[in-house]
Amino acid sequence: MNKTCRCFVALFVLFFWLPAICCEKYKLCVVDGKEGYKKSTRYCPQLDAAESTVECVVALDRMDCLRRINKHQADFAVFTPEDLVAASNLELEVLITNELRYEREKEFEYEVVAVVGNHANIRSRHDLRNKRFCHPGYGYETDWTRILSNYFEASTVPPQCDPQLTITENRVRASSEIFLSACKAGPWVRNAVLDRELKQKYPNLCRLCDNPARCSKQDKYWGRRGSLLCLTDGAGDISWARLDDVRQHFGLTSGGKEDSPEFYSLLCPDDSVMPLNSTDPCVWVVKPWSVIATRRTKAQEIQAIISSLNHSDVSPWKSSLLYLLETAYVTVQTLDPVESIESYFHKAKGFLSANSFSGCHPPRTIRICTTSNLENAKCAWLRESAAVYGVEPDLDCIKADNVTHCMLALNVNAADVAVVPPDLVHSGLRDFKLKTLFYETAKDEDKYVSVAVTRKGTKFDGFKDLRGAKACFATYDGVAWHSTIRTLQKLGLIGNCSVNEALAKYFGPSCVPGIPKNESLENLWKTCQDGFDGDLGALHCLSSGIGDVAFVSRNSIKAFVSGSGQSPDYPSSNESTDDFVVVCPSNHYPCHMSWAPLGQAMVRSNSTELWMKDTLDVFLLLDSLFGKNYRDLTPSFEMFGKYEWHSNVLFHDATLRLREVPTAKNTDQMALPYEELLRQAPVCRSGSERGVALLGAVMLCATLVFSF
Repeated sequence: MNKTCRCFVALFVLFFWLPAICCEKYKLCVVDGKEGYKKSTRYCPQLDAAESTVECVVALDRMDCLRRINKHQADFAVFTPEDLVAASNLELEVLITNELRYEREKEFEYEVVAVVGNHANIRSRHDLRNKRFCHPGYGYETDWTRILSNYFEASTVPPQCDPQLTITENRVRASSEIFLSACKAGPWVRNAVLDRELKQKYPNLCRLCDNPARCSKQDKYWGRRGSLLCLTDGAGDISWARLDDVRQHFGLTSGGKEDSPEFYSLLCPDDSVMPLNSTDPCVWVVKPWSVIATRRTKAQEIQAIISSLNHSDVSPWKSSLLYLLETAYVTVQTLDPVESIESYFHKAKGFLSANSFSGCHPPRTIRICTTSNLENAKCAWLRESAAVYGVEPDLDCIKADNVTHCMLALNVNAADVAVVPPDLVHSGLRDFKLKTLFYETAKDEDKYVSVAVTRKGTKFDGFKDLRGAKACFATYDGVAWHSTIRTLQKLGLIGNCSVNEALAKYFGPSCVPGIPKNESLENLWKTCQDGFDGDLGALHCLSSGIGDVAFVSRNSIKAFVSGSGQSPDYPSSNESTDDFVVVCPSNHYPCHMSWAPLGQAMVRSNSTELWMKDTLDVFLLLDSLFGKNYRDLTPSFEMFGKYEWHSNVLFHDATLRLREVPTAKNTDQMALPYEELLRQAPVCRSGSERGVALLGAVMLCATLVFSF
């Protein structure tokens, strides 16, 4: 290479390559929360300024930010202590650079103590038997997880592991046998029926409440200050409470004095007691602050940027960065030096211990069956997220090739729970002897509503006009298949016997993917082509002109027109929703044939009632933590949201909540639930069978007459 060329290359590097390196921005992983906490669209554009050294990467949830940092797709983000426990369990390497404090002088977000009345003569944990316990209760887990809520009892009450009781009941019974009475208001479990049963069985744990019969979140003694009122009103002997609330309650700081501190003491973890107004009070467990965590290789540079932020900064991009980081007016505290997760938690008394209590042996585990690497990965993150919030039994993730194999795994006890789509529910009930544990409930427009669809301009006024029409079904033995059969039977258009053959005669040349290939049913598979399976395939069969009517889910029409989820076997549709028309069965019948939940979790039909209670409570608790109604400012992990930007992974994105029943009483009134349609399937009776039945009825009548 001559000198001129070398010079040109050097100039190219200088002017094009080096600026790109010098000006590379650090990537902040941003998670939008609810309502006022949707910050990305407001503040991220400010970081596009030329002088800014930071840019936004928008993530789905905080666990997504951990994954992005681990993959070097992001450099730093805001995390809670629980997020850091999950990161540590998953062996993800991040460093902590700064804390986000509400009060600069407080080392921890809060500390939890045990306050005892001196009248109770409690000098150590061994004096707790037959004492009265004031607990803050359950139902406000935003900053008070069940792990911290239960830490005192986990540290002082001998555990019970009766295999004939649920994990929750074992814990409840153990406390019930130690304490004479207590107020533990709020939901003990998420299942309202089971919650009521437990409180009726162990009433002494509600006896101290202002309203023992209800023992609810509305109780006077529920909540952070509730447990202290329970103590100072004379109802209880010992209170589990936050230290800052204790100081305020007893007038040690400003805020009002409810009682004199000299009548109370602190019970310490080392089985000693100290005065309530001690300058160095003994605490059982602390909650660390939320933090900035970063990639190891960029920790120092990012710490320098974060440490320079303050609320008086006039720089628009720095001000916007601070707003993106904080959930309230905070003080940024620099850690010197930066710390690993393990080092950071080493200073947080009791926090790691609270997150590592061993359970019963052998442990109880719920094995979730997944059908892809993506589902299995999401399940693994759900497992870790559940663990740091104290969800028991533990979760495990078992991978199979497809849903059918998952149902087989359940049947042979190789897995415990599988989420089954509506089209395979009948097979699960009939072929694999399964039953439903819970349902994914959604808005009406998101349910699987089976309808008959034709092209605009086709003259079908009802199902009676479909005789001889070329039909396109999503799949054999699915929702639309059985719904069409039941509808035709109710209208008297086919009989109750040999229904497959009846449909083969009723319709013209059609396509029913998966139908048995025998001569009598040839009419139902002769027009099938590649790509005609599933709801979108059935609509392609209709759109291409091969079929006259498609029996599909109503919401698949919109997906077909928009091209979302299209199969590579056929091109995207050029049609609009106006090009399709839903055919109502008749003037005296709803316009749909049936509706089904988006999915339902199925389990073995011989599962014990005990196991069902334990498992259902776990998923209802997961729903409250990671579902659409999460209580945090930003989602830690989204069960019913995209995973790695893929839709409907493990659960459906449109799921609103999980229920043990498919409908919500008094709010969900859509007619023709698919589950009921399956239960009410008509019985086929041939002529000879009807004769035998009639003869039996006559003989029974004669017997009754002569017996009188």
